[in-house]
Amino acid sequence: MTSVGSMLRGERESQGRSITEIADKLCVTQSYVRALEENDVAGVPGLFFYKSFAKQYAAILGMDEKLIRPALDAMAEPESPRPRPKIRVPDRLVEASNRRYVPDVSMGWSVAGLVVVLLGCSGFYAWWKRIPGKAVTATPVSQTAPMVTVSTPAPAIQPEAPPETSSTSATPITTDEVGGVVLKLSATERTWLSISSGGKEIFAGTLQPSESKTLTGLERATMKVGNAGGIEVRVNGKIIGPLGTRGQVLTIKITPQDFEIVPPRQVL
Repeated sequence: MTSVGSMLRGERESQGRSITEIADKLCVTQSYVRALEENDVAGVPGLFFYKSFAKQYAAILGMDEKLIRPALDAMAEPESPRPRPKIRVPDRLVEASNRRYVPDVSMGWSVAGLVVVLLGCSGFYAWWKRIPGKAVTATPVSQTAPMVTVSTPAPAIQPEAPPETSSTSATPITTDEVGGVVLKLSATERTWLSISSGGKEIFAGTLQPSESKTLTGLERATMKVGNAGGIEVRVNGKIIGPLGTRGQVLTIKITPQDFEIVPPRQVL
């Protein structure tokens, strides 16, 4: 099966178009375009953005999306090797010092000693309770406050006035009524988004210029933005930003109290 990157690069070269032109059309950096053509998923922030950029790339070239869809479906997220934890061997001097202050005593003897101490304390307490003494009975003191009754004259009966008619205006929804995070997104340029909450993806798609989207009732959210300079983000009515530059890919972690902009991953 021909790879996605080779099909995109071949079509671009056949049309005589440069990488700079494609990057400007996609609103991304030239390194992302090269990563697309080299099938380098690690060169962009994840498989979701690779597939989104590849589909938009094909649309700019006038290619039918069906030509690259089988190759896109066959792609998978690359696995990053996990570093093995380093095992620190204690120094002999430190180990000898620890044995000096913490003797190597069997746990069984420690538990047996604790049981003996508890039994001794229980026996002493039982013997002490048997010593005769004067019983002291506490007499409860009544602290009942006197009841005060206040009489007020009955109001004069007034004729009922006809109910006043008033116009009802719409009340804006506040954050306390909705609860959690209220997220409003407004795009100034074409921007790719992926929003997840509670480990589940609740939105993934593209916002066109002047298009907005509002999400409410989120306990916390993680948002990936494909064009940081082309979107305005409001959290609970307050604008955050500027997020970044045009074509920059960022990840924003949002809670009801705060938010954090995670810097982009460095591509080596």
